[in-house]
Amino acid sequence: MSRPAARPVFRTLATSMLMAGLALGIWGFAPLEFPRTHLTLIGLGFSAALGGVAIGRFSNLGTAWLVLTFIATPALVLVPIYQPPIWVFPAIVLMLAGFYINGVREQVPLYLSNRRTQDAIAAIFEQTNGSTFIDLGCGLGDVVSAVAGKAPNKHVIGVETAPFSYLIAKARNIIMGHRNATIRFESIWNTDVSDADVVYAFLSPAPMARLSEKLKAEMKPGSCFISNSFAVPGGEPDEIVIVDDSRQTQLLIWRM
Repeated sequence: MSRPAARPVFRTLATSMLMAGLALGIWGFAPLEFPRTHLTLIGLGFSAALGGVAIGRFSNLGTAWLVLTFIATPALVLVPIYQPPIWVFPAIVLMLAGFYINGVREQVPLYLSNRRTQDAIAAIFEQTNGSTFIDLGCGLGDVVSAVAGKAPNKHVIGVETAPFSYLIAKARNIIMGHRNATIRFESIWNTDVSDADVVYAFLSPAPMARLSEKLKAEMKPGSCFISNSFAVPGGEPDEIVIVDDSRQTQLLIWRM
């Protein structure tokens, strides 16, 4: 089964620090004739960010972590030079916590599913002829939006507890006008899945054993569970759908 080689947060930080260090090295050790202007420094910062994103893609970082790399790298370049007011730092920490708090609290980082994966999940749901789809840990609501759009007569639910991710998913659902979709600020452990025909999750290896026990106890016969990339310990999936994308995403399916 495919899984990241190391926690995305550590790879993201390492990549951002490496590229920021290179940019600051160029700034500090370049010849005297090197133009040391604000525009040059900003250009160095964002060039380093693009380099960090390229490294992140090569190491299979998810989209959310690539976005964080793109933000963190120029910040690490600019902060030592400009030395912003002290309140900026807790503000940045608070903003990041709003998206990534579950990566610390439950070892479940923010992963985003690409368009081809979203379409594959929607197709699986359609094949079940079910009426209710639940995304446990819906992040920014990309899968919820895709499934709701392709199944307008079905009920689609997303639950999320990272505050900013929840707000974005909620706003996205309102903007897209999916009346058949609901975004809840709710823990996956408190979510009732007894009426679900399909439950989907893109979490991490850490909660899979506990999640498996919950789903076995609550899901009705004939329903199915789809896990993006991460297996249930000690249990082989009934089916594996391999998505034709850059990382050959595996959708692992267990039937109840």
